[in-house]
Amino acid sequence: MLYQGDNLAMRRFSIALVLLGLSFFALPVVVVLLTSLFRWSNLAVNMADEHMIVSMYYAMGICFLMAVKDPLQHSIIIDYAIISSILHGMVMAYYALTLQGEMAHIWGDVPFIYALAIGFYIDHPRRLERSTA
Repeated sequence: MLYQGDNLAMRRFSIALVLLGLSFFALPVVVVLLTSLFRWSNLAVNMADEHMIVSMYYAMGICFLMAVKDPLQHSIIIDYAIISSILHGMVMAYYALTLQGEMAHIWGDVPFIYALAIGFYIDHPRRLERSTA
């Protein structure tokens, strides 16, 4: 299931994809355990948004698991993760700063999303492939 090539960095990346992909399925538990950092105040809007966002992260997790065997061939998934995380983080940061009572998100899910984008940018499969060439 994991990357089987000679590139050790790509193999580590493949393991990271498995761990991250599986961890996305724990998001509902994380939201419940760290409510103030991940759940928005308006419960009527929050539940629908939360379920939609979790379903998108489930889809991303499934795509990460599909990319494990050959991350370079599936690098578009990583590109999507970077771009969508930056955009999602920007929207969340805006609302965390402008909506009353939502400032905790600046310390919760916003940094998590940016860390995801930065990590994938640094360890992108195309960069890992070039570093061994």
